[in-house]
Amino acid sequence: MVRALAILLTFVFSATSALPSDTGDTDPTALGGEVVQIVREHFLDAERAKTWADRHVDYASGIREQTEFASRTNEVLGELETSHTQYYPRGSAGYWGLLAIFAEYLEVDSVEYDGIGVDVDERGFLRRVLAGGPAAEAGLLRGDRIVAVDGQPFRHVDPFAGQADTTVTVTIERAAEGTPIEIPVTPRRINPKEEWLEAQHEGATLFTREGIGVAYLPVLWCVGDEVTEWIRESIAVTYRDAQAMILDFRDGWGGCNSDFLNYFNKTPPVLTVVYRDGKRFTYDPQWRKPLYVLINGGSRSGKEVVAHALRRHEIGTLVGQQTAGFVVGGRPYLLSDGSLLYLAVADAVVDGERLEGVGASPDFVVADQLEYAAGADPQLERAIELAVEECSLGR
Repeated sequence: MVRALAILLTFVFSATSALPSDTGDTDPTALGGEVVQIVREHFLDAERAKTWADRHVDYASGIREQTEFASRTNEVLGELETSHTQYYPRGSAGYWGLLAIFAEYLEVDSVEYDGIGVDVDERGFLRRVLAGGPAAEAGLLRGDRIVAVDGQPFRHVDPFAGQADTTVTVTIERAAEGTPIEIPVTPRRINPKEEWLEAQHEGATLFTREGIGVAYLPVLWCVGDEVTEWIRESIAVTYRDAQAMILDFRDGWGGCNSDFLNYFNKTPPVLTVVYRDGKRFTYDPQWRKPLYVLINGGSRSGKEVVAHALRRHEIGTLVGQQTAGFVVGGRPYLLSDGSLLYLAVADAVVDGERLEGVGASPDFVVADQLEYAAGADPQLERAIELAVEECSLGR
């Protein structure tokens, strides 16, 4: 029951129809009518929903082009000034991830798309190059800016559609005034959840500084038995001898249950088994050592709740920038053309405190330097420094 409530805080589920086929001839005016009706009937504030819907009942009238429709829809949705409220055209950045998260509840059998394993912002800069993916194997770096694919300007809607297992030329800028670099990359067919799990497994590592081991775990998504098993194994086995741990909550998706904090509860007893020959084995699935958590404006929803609690209860130290303040209950709606409307349908408070529009504050503020970073990560480096300093004092 607790786990179900924790998930509900981040996402409110609802089943609907299977994913419609992409006909490419959807009438934007009719689609706009769907958006207005859903907001009117389901937005978390009934009065604001009615006022908004009455004002925008014909907002898509006269629009003929899908890009213009998407831009206009998100513009008017922005007037609701509430997180978890966004329109995702089919194939746009974030679309496949959101669809994968809610596939079971949207009655979509499978979610796959062609991609290279990157998280890219609206300007084309790579926020994250997923470990184990084609982009990482090809040598793309955090902070690179994609400007073209096979000589065509980079587009955010399914930029690698139909190109799985076919090598393409990705043109990047690695320096603001440098010569563009052409890098061959082979996109692959991707299931988002499987990709996130792979990136978490492959991206986890142990940094050793001044003789101190600091475990680093990238947490793109932290719901599900597979993630639970990975976290427990990392704590009890893989990094049991590390002196400190860093969790990377930056960007990715929310979806972090409140019981995630149980991994760092220091009160359960430590069990040591002693055999007749004197051999001893200790299994401790709890992390009891220094913990640091990286956060930024892309940390949202359930991750914010967990980060806020870690700081409040002095379990972990937050490093980076203020989180998004996206802490209400959201629900996805599959529209007739296969696009998604993500809508806030329930407000939320955390220990009596409303985090929507506020977020979680870092203990140590560290500005990011994403543009043309060439792989550098000052927030991660600062967290490692802090962990080493704390562990050195405790020696």
